[in-house]
Amino acid sequence: MLGAVIMKSLIFSNPQGVSKYTKTNSNKGFVLFSTVEVILELSKLVSSNVTLCSTSGEYSIEGYKDGIISGFEYELSDAEVVEILYPPIKSISNLKKAYKKVQNNVNAFALLLCDGLTGMEESIVTTFYFTHDNFKIIGGSAGDNLKFKETFIFIGSKRVHSTVLFFNTSRRTTLIKENIYVPSGARLLVTEADAINRTVKTFNNVPASIEYAKILNVSESDLPNHFMNNPLGKIYRDEIFIASPMKVNTDKSITFYCQLMANTFVEVLKSVDPVIQIKKTIGDIPFKPTFVFAINCILRSLKFQQENLWKSIDKEIISFCPNTAGFISYGEQYYKAHANQTMVMLIVE
Repeated sequence: MLGAVIMKSLIFSNPQGVSKYTKTNSNKGFVLFSTVEVILELSKLVSSNVTLCSTSGEYSIEGYKDGIISGFEYELSDAEVVEILYPPIKSISNLKKAYKKVQNNVNAFALLLCDGLTGMEESIVTTFYFTHDNFKIIGGSAGDNLKFKETFIFIGSKRVHSTVLFFNTSRRTTLIKENIYVPSGARLLVTEADAINRTVKTFNNVPASIEYAKILNVSESDLPNHFMNNPLGKIYRDEIFIASPMKVNTDKSITFYCQLMANTFVEVLKSVDPVIQIKKTIGDIPFKPTFVFAINCILRSLKFQQENLWKSIDKEIISFCPNTAGFISYGEQYYKAHANQTMVMLIVE
């Protein structure tokens, strides 16, 4: 009999509370999110039934918060936790074994937690090449509150590069990806790029920052101020996957938070009203959930903070499903793709 996977959203104010609760409920599994400092402290207090991930903000039944401990519990027998080694190719045999146990269950899914700073997300998602294209993978990259120094993932007290939890559930599940950006009508051709280092050297055979600024009709020095509202989009199977610019380099190249390939077109995007969009996203969900897990990109979160939108976004999500958990990430994984500036959601009936 497949597990019912009744996942329960959790919120704690201190590590001692976590230690006590997880030890009292040793028959449960836990996935918990908090700041780097708190995650390091928790790693000394918890057992192997607890997966820990550092963030740039947490999400719970109280909506968006920064500095709390959020997460969820599940039946220990309903999920298998697999460490992803560095480089990820070393983990293929263990990943295949775990996947084999859930591959015939249409409701099964994987929760992927990636290191947020080594730029390995594309390598990690391609390690899942053997899974069926319809197999649900939802993921987020660990954060460190914009310090960009070091992110942390633990299975109990063991630090790991990345990890994935394969959930076997009889409840209906679906994944949602929400963009608050649409094509502006302008496109750029990536003419020279270093995909491994996620850097674009030229668009349309012109130094990247010059051409990007020109298409937005802004000065080159002002270009970074437009990154948040005008990121670039890769179109794949009629869907937009956002590539967020990180910084302009001294040679006028631009480094992104995900890979862009030479000889591909990218759409210049513009933002839409996030509150209207979240209402639409929720309205399109095909069933009433018992649990929602939401991963929001740090760049979405910064935009919501700057524009005082979090309260309105929270209201829509929490009233839809009070049993909600999640975190603010440095990148999002959706099936076998890595994106930025996105919200990905797991919905469990």
